[in-house]
Amino acid sequence: MKTILKILVVCSLFTSCIPIQKVPKDAKMTDFFHFQKAADYDASKWAVFLPGTGGLRIFKDTTHYYNVAKKLNAEGISVLLVDDAAAYKASKRDIEEEAPAQILWTLNEAMKWAKQNGNIDPNSDGSIVGWSRAGLGLIPLANDAESLDKLNIKSIVLFYPANGYEIQLQPKVPVLIMTGGRDRIVKVDAILKYLVAENSTIKIYDDAYHGYDVESLKKGKYFRIIPFLSKKKYLLKYDEKAANESFDALIEFLK
Repeated sequence: MKTILKILVVCSLFTSCIPIQKVPKDAKMTDFFHFQKAADYDASKWAVFLPGTGGLRIFKDTTHYYNVAKKLNAEGISVLLVDDAAAYKASKRDIEEEAPAQILWTLNEAMKWAKQNGNIDPNSDGSIVGWSRAGLGLIPLANDAESLDKLNIKSIVLFYPANGYEIQLQPKVPVLIMTGGRDRIVKVDAILKYLVAENSTIKIYDDAYHGYDVESLKKGKYFRIIPFLSKKKYLLKYDEKAANESFDALIEFLK
């Protein structure tokens, strides 16, 4: 029982039980910024992706966020993928700040990079899509009209967002929140307590778990109270129906 409790504590601390990406000592911050253009490219149509704890790698899966980006690319929306935790570490920023400030600082740097490279029209408005840990930065950002205006953000989408600082959502732009009803990591009760607000839409997929949109998690990640004997307790698990419905909702919301 002590072992199981330790597992649950570790999972709650790291938001999604996914290993944090290792960063080479000689890596540069911009190594972790990736721009994926739509086929019908228009610099004024864009979105930013901020991943969960593992960055753009989910265990051995390095394709999930790129595949979601392709769905937006097909709709004419280009995507800036920001591996923010790795980029922040590679920046060697010498300031003590907590996760929300780290996420937002890195987001700002990534946006500047994309605009300077001509990938994003600096006079256009776009959206941010965040998964799990990204909620630590995006929930306070949604409440901050000045920062939203500075970054030209017109809407935010959150997949099962972490809110460890228990911030009450009071969004200044439209926010779409999607989560699983069986999520043991970001619980529905916490979402309903802190994230219900005017200008926010919440979609709950009753039978879905954390990571329900990640196809590589078909077998799921789970634990048992009694090893080999008791029922599996899923922490992460793919749900095809919920994933497809949420991707449709994502595209409709951003369009």
